[in-house]
Amino acid sequence: VTRLVADLLGQLSMNVREIHSRKPQGYRTRVSDEFRKSKGIILVTSDVSARGVDYPDVSLVVQMGLPSDREQYIHRLGRTGRKGKEGEGVLLLAPWEEYFLSSVKDLPINKTSLPPIDPEAVKKVQKG
Repeated sequence: VTRLVADLLGQLSMNVREIHSRKPQGYRTRVSDEFRKSKGIILVTSDVSARGVDYPDVSLVVQMGLPSDREQYIHRLGRTGRKGKEGEGVLLLAPWEEYFLSSVKDLPINKTSLPPIDPEAVKKVQKG
């Protein structure tokens, strides 16, 4: 999934990097360093970056798919809004995954539907 999302964003001409367990450690370290130093990179990562990795100045975390539990959801969000800075999180769930929201109903979550997709963006992705 990480590679697919990175490829899709790349097809939309976004400056994107990916980190996941199938990438060698040296590559992951280099991409992590590049992400920390740059303001214009989108990092798509699996939970390989979940523990012990600090990315300062992250203002948005988008989680795709169901976290394993409430703690994992909160921990992933911890990548944003550090050191008193503002940050936001987006959790993308399939309709059959929405039951998870009952485990975080005490958190300030606003449920919303996705906006319509731009037809031109769809054409770009389909052309590959």
